Amino acid sequence: MAGRWFFVLLFVAGLARTSTSQEPPNFIVFVADDMAWEDCGAYGHPNIQTPHMDRLAREGMKFDAAFLTCSSCSPSRCSILTGRYPHATGASELHQPLPQDQALFTEPLNQAGYFTAAAGKWHLGPHAKSQFDLIKGGGGPGGEGHWVNVIQERPKNQPFFCWFASTDPHRNYQEGAIPKPHRPSEVIVPPIFPDTPDVRKDIALYYDEVSRFDAGIGSVIQELERQEVLDNTFLLVITDNGRPFPRCKTRVNIDGVKTPFIVRFPSQVEQGVTSDSLVSTVDIGPTILDLAGVRIPDSLQGVSLKPVLLDPETEVRKYAFAEHNWHDYRAYERAIISPDYLLIKNWAPELQGTPPADAVRSPTYREMNRLLEANQLDEKLVSLFSTPRPEIELYAWREDLNCLDNLNRDENRRAVTEKLLGELSLWQSKTADSFPGVDQLTPDGFDRVTGERLK
Repeated sequence: MAGRWFFVLLFVAGLARTSTSQEPPNFIVFVADDMAWEDCGAYGHPNIQTPHMDRLAREGMKFDAAFLTCSSCSPSRCSILTGRYPHATGASELHQPLPQDQALFTEPLNQAGYFTAAAGKWHLGPHAKSQFDLIKGGGGPGGEGHWVNVIQERPKNQPFFCWFASTDPHRNYQEGAIPKPHRPSEVIVPPIFPDTPDVRKDIALYYDEVSRFDAGIGSVIQELERQEVLDNTFLLVITDNGRPFPRCKTRVNIDGVKTPFIVRFPSQVEQGVTSDSLVSTVDIGPTILDLAGVRIPDSLQGVSLKPVLLDPETEVRKYAFAEHNWHDYRAYERAIISPDYLLIKNWAPELQGTPPADAVRSPTYREMNRLLEANQLDEKLVSLFSTPRPEIELYAWREDLNCLDNLNRDENRRAVTEKLLGELSLWQSKTADSFPGVDQLTPDGFDRVTGERLK
């Protein structure tokens, strides 16, 4: 008898989660600027101060296999808001404005009666601005200053979608970003960096800006609670690319394209759940439209994650894809990610894997250069400075999150490599992506040694 009542309760709970509220849901997407997926308490960091992201994970769903379509600021944002891969947006390179003919998923939301607002960092160019009802740039040192005001001043008779984009934790760093700064002794140095005092200080300052981003999220949560709309608001936390350090930002390895992906939405999502299902940021637009009850336009190239929100074990895609185009330096790489492997194909292996210019100028990169010249840099990190680079890289990413052990020459995984190369080629064909030739790639805009702009 007890067992029978247990299943009745489960059935009732399921009805409660899947039933639709009379009020249309609201949506807020919080976007960090250069934050690594693992640098918050929700993903296991023991020291970094991120109480609000941690709360959202406790009260919602955390995704452990969520990936960006690229690891570059503006192309990533254009991709997310159009629901299209970077090469399909016409804005695949850093600072390229989104063309006028590209539609954001805010357009169908506007037509369905939603109020749409963007606050903080924009970085999509001028043409897309007409597809939001309100845009507020700036907002203090971290770009979070207008977020609460937008929520307070929104039309109260409309559901809303807000794109809250921080400039944290983008370089350059200054002390005093938060009241209680992180100490270098609290830093967890990833194995892709040397563990030296200069590197620890650099990472500690980066942590401070992650915490400031988190504080901005907390202020919005508090205002939503005050207005009694928190539980009817879908909250999502992501980043636009990896941390602004060597081997991270711009790269299509795990440190470059894996993103935190935290959802709180009580009507659809159970508390404290983790999903291992493969998801992509190109799926955000279709998901929001689906949850809002709005038809998903054919132009969107992602899929709705609503089935995964209802059941974290559901799979909606077999592969995720990412790309590396010009970001300060000439590049053309593509990656395909399966539930177990990540494969990278590099069409220009003669080019060094130089990090973005701001990272080239960083204390961490200078320290790596110093150790390299002294023949003291770890052998697996020397590849950052080496050419030619491998044309094909294969990583068992769940076991090798820092992509240090290239398995491409492993004969036991030859079938895996061939399968993924075939799927990558098929995706490129379907999405009209092709290599134009090295000579047609945008040339370097910065010096690869100093990080200074070329004249």
